[in-house]
Formats: sequence, C-alpha cells, structure tokens
Amino acid sequence: MTVESEIAPGTGPSPDGLDPSPERNLTDTFDRWSAAQRHRGLAVVVLAAVVAAWIVRFVQDDAFITFRFARNFERGHGLVLNQGERVEGYTNFLWTVLMAVPERMGWSAPMFSVLVGLAVMAVTIVVSFRLALLVFERESLALLSVLALVANMTFLGYGTSGLETMMQTMFVTAVALLLLERPGRSRVVPRRVAAGVVAGLACLTRLDSAVIVGTLFVLVVVHDWTSSDSSDSSARIKRAASAAASLGLPTAAVLLPWIIWKLDYYGDLLPNTFTAKSGSPLISIAYGIFYLLAFFASYFAFLFIKRFRGRRSDWFQNPIARDLSVVVAAWFVYICIVGADFMEYRFMVPVLPILAMLAAMLINRFRNQRSQVMFVAVLLCVSGCRAVMPSVGYPVLSFSDLRHWPTDSETSWVGLGKYLGSTFPGGEQAPDQPVISLLALGAISYYSDLPVVDMIGLADKEIARNGDQIPLYYPGHVRVSTVEQLVDKDVSLVVGLPLVLPREEDRTSYRLSELVALYAGTDLRRLPEDATVVEATVKQDRVLVMISLQQNPKVDALVESGEWRELDIDRTCDAADLNVVTRIVNERSCPGL
Repeated sequence: MTVESEIAPGTGPSPDGLDPSPERNLTDTFDRWSAAQRHRGLAVVVLAAVVAAWIVRFVQDDAFITFRFARNFERGHGLVLNQGERVEGYTNFLWTVLMAVPERMGWSAPMFSVLVGLAVMAVTIVVSFRLALLVFERESLALLSVLALVANMTFLGYGTSGLETMMQTMFVTAVALLLLERPGRSRVVPRRVAAGVVAGLACLTRLDSAVIVGTLFVLVVVHDWTSSDSSDSSARIKRAASAAASLGLPTAAVLLPWIIWKLDYYGDLLPNTFTAKSGSPLISIAYGIFYLLAFFASYFAFLFIKRFRGRRSDWFQNPIARDLSVVVAAWFVYICIVGADFMEYRFMVPVLPILAMLAAMLINRFRNQRSQVMFVAVLLCVSGCRAVMPSVGYPVLSFSDLRHWPTDSETSWVGLGKYLGSTFPGGEQAPDQPVISLLALGAISYYSDLPVVDMIGLADKEIARNGDQIPLYYPGHVRVSTVEQLVDKDVSLVVGLPLVLPREEDRTSYRLSELVALYAGTDLRRLPEDATVVEATVKQDRVLVMISLQQNPKVDALVESGEWRELDIDRTCDAADLNVVTRIVNERSCPGL
C-alpha cells in the first residue's frame, strides 16, 4: 500500500503531514465525489484535451518524410524515399505502415495522422490515469495527475504533429501499467506476455522505446530475483529466467520477423538515421543536459523545488514510484547520449505521464485549494504561451516554428512543394524530371513527388557516412552533402533550406554569401563553373531561389520561356549577407570573410 492510500480522505494525518481540513486541497474535493463522478471527470478531461489539441493541431515537416515513404509503399515501390533506393530513412516503422492507409484510400495523410493522433492521445490519458491509480491507490490523486498531464502544452501539442510520438507514449505507458502492478500469481504470466507484445509494438513504433521497456523488463527480473523467499540460488535463477522468458519471448515474436526483413531489405539492423545523426559524444551529452534543464525551466518546474525538498520519501519509498523513477532516469541518460532533439521537447513526451504524477503529488502539498488553483493557473499560463510563442530558431524550435500544416500560404514549404509538383507533373516516373536536393526534406519532397536527395543524409547512406561535418551542432543534423556528392547523384536543382526572396528586376547575379542561407556547411567555391541560380516566381513578386547545379531539359525550357529566370553566381562573399547562424558556418561555406 502506498503512502497516500494509508490516509482516508478528511481523516488522520494528511499525505504531506499538514493538519487535515475538509476542503484543504483539490484531492479532498475529488474524494468527496462518487466513483461515477470521478470517472465522468476523467471523461471531461479527455474530451477537453482532445479539443485543445485539435485547436493547436499541426503537422511538422519531418512527418511528411514518413508520408512519402508510406506513399511509395502503397504504390508498390516498397518502403523507400525514391524508387529503387533502399535506405531506412525513418525511425517509425509501425506508424509509417499505418500512414499507407490514407494513401491507399485517397484521404489526406496529414489530416488522417492528426485524427489518429488525437484518438491515441485519448487512450494515453486513460492509461496514464490507470498507472497513476496504481501508484497512489487513490482516484483523486490519479485524476489530479492527468490534469497535470493535459495542462502540459508539449503533451497536447504532440497529440498531433503527424509523428509517432503519442503512439510511442501510449505503448510504453501501457507496458509500465501491465508490469508494475503486483497481482496474484495467477495473473502474472498473462500480464507479462501482454506486456511483451505491447513492448514489441512500442519498438516497432519507435526503436528507442527499447530504452524504456528494456528498463522495465530488467526491473521485473531483478524484483523476481530479490523477492524470492527461497535461499536456494537455483530457485532464484529459475524464477528470474521464467520472468525473462515470459517477457522476452512475446517481444521477440513481434520483433524478429521485422528484424529479419530489415536485414534482408535494407542490409542494416539500425536505421540510416542513426549514422546520420551521430556526432561528437561530448557535445551530444552537453546538449542533452542543456535540453533537459531548458525543458524544466520553460515550464517553471523550479517552483516545485520547495515542495519537493524534505519530502522525497513520499515518492521514493513507494516501490512503484521508485521503479518509474529508474525508467525516467534511464530515458534522461539516453537523451543525453543521443544529443536530444530540436523539436519542442518531443523527447520528453514518453515520460510525461510519470512526471505528471510527481507534479500532482507536489501540487497536493499546498495548504489550501486557493493556493493550488493559483499555482496551477500560473503553470497553465506558461504552458499556453508555448503554443504561440516563437523560438529563437536554435536549438529547440517551438510549435509555431514547427507548424507546416495546415497552411494556405503559397510560400510555405507545403506551398512550394505543390508549386514544384504542378510545374513538373507526373512525379518520379515522368521522364526527364529534375532531381532536387533538400535540407528540409519533408513537405517539399512529398508534395512535389520529384526524385530527391536528402542533403543531411537521413535517407542517404553515402551522405550520412561521408558528408561534410556541419561546424555548428544541431541535434539530428550533423552532416551535409558536399557539392561533389550532389553532382554524382545527378542533382539538377539545389533547393536546400528554401529561400524565398522579393523579386529584383535589376538583379543579374547572386554572391556566394547570399547562397549560404540555402546551402550552408560546405565549401560553395566547389560549385561547378557552369552552375547558376534560377528564380521561380511562386507568388507575385516573390521568387524561390535555387542553385542550378547541372543542366536539365525541363528546367532549360522554363528558363527559355521566361517563366523562370537564370542568373550568374558571383564568386565573392560579403559579411553583410550573413545572419547569426550563417556567420558561424561561413568559414567553410564562404571562406575569406
């Protein structure tokens, strides 16, 4: 029995040692509700979360990479970015296969991903409630936990996003729920088998789920070893081996067919993204630590410190809470090792249900409801601001920066992709299509349907291994293609990081330093002598600037017709052309400044 469950509502010492009061805090109020009322309250929380997530819905650029793989899969070309190029440029197998459904049915893939994400989020909240009830053995505190969870904008935001984040969170939370309950022996094996299957699905959804479910598996085996009443070591070994088998065999049954297929189809066990994102270990760890601290600071978690000090035993003496703390610690170590991420604290979402439980316990220590409500209001205000506030652009992007759908803008990445798709109709299979290279791979590659080269190597083995190291560390983006690699891959147009500028009728050339914004991190002096810049008018007086790396008949026809304009490249650099970020990488991209 947990610390909280030993105290009846409104009687005896309170959970944090304060004098009891009939209306001392929110959980006392919840305790006076009937079970049916609390369950209706949970339903209201779920509904409110779904509505709020719908209001702030978005799909980010990386999701469109998944959509492109899914579309090629549905067309019968396999799970590939380009036809005939077998590279595992995604990390979310199960989600990618699921996204083939809208492609097959002719539905909108972004909208489908949003609706599925909302449904999965609703299930995640219910599972999180059940896990909190397991920890606290008190429905009122479990309800406060899910309130803290849905009050977090990072959680709500990733209810959509087009990515697998919420599905991963649902699966790993479900594994914790199945494993950490201490049922009678008659129910242990079925629950563990079910946990093994769900763990396999979690890893299919995102391979790094293995960090969380693997930690849970180890904890279960260790508990079985240490809790044995027998002093016979062979009996302990037998019990631990039985636990490992009941967990590992179902997981293996789910994962082994996929692993065998992967090795045969792609030739690698780990996705290509693992190689592409591997940077300096020391820099990765340093950034991971910064990332964790920035997350807690951005949600004013320091306001909890006073409540946490001196009462740590309430949490850590609870065996289930202690196990969950080990899971969180293991995940934080993983975040630091891989160098975290750049997307609005996406890596924090899988453990937010656990952190919300800790937050609920600390909120419950306030002396009265008024203090609690005021404190929660401050947190809600801070959280709400995250939905609209812009970021500084480096290194963690906010939701406002990541939102690429829905949008009607002709100059958005979605709009640019549609423009290129309409300019070069027919997709990859049409003859003489120009090959484009992109730093922002998702929306433009999906909507243009043109053959593409991923300039940061997530979906390109050769660039992932031999591309130039980017001087400025950016999570998940540590290499960039060299000019020679793009030439070898028959790239016609370097779109890079899309550069849309006002049209200047009297302009005749672009300096190298002006092109750093769309192709940074490599030596632009290595551009072929006959390389030029082309301007595509995408909106009245706005042009999309691209580097024409080598001739293409369709591009040439557009230039000759006057629909596109071709300009020379002035092989000089001017410091005035560079912003804060491009100044850092100009030593390689535009030497001599």
